[in-house]
Amino acid sequence: SEDELVEDVAKTAARIAAGPPLVNRWHKKFLRRLQRDPALTEADHDEHYLSFETEDYRSGYRAFLDKTDPKFVGR
Repeated sequence: SEDELVEDVAKTAARIAAGPPLVNRWHKKFLRRLQRDPALTEADHDEHYLSFETEDYRSGYRAFLDKTDPKFVGR
């Protein structure tokens, strides 16, 4: 039903908003980029891996291992 759809969309938006802000920013950037040209460049691939060097990545990884909720700070 339409009410269920609205509820699902709200839950999905809340889950995304609670995620790491840098990765959300990168995802939006890549989605816009892929709409223009689906072929990714080597620079696009390299930029993707920058997320592994962030404080948020380390926090999320540690929280996953510890089975706790991560605290993302946007760094």
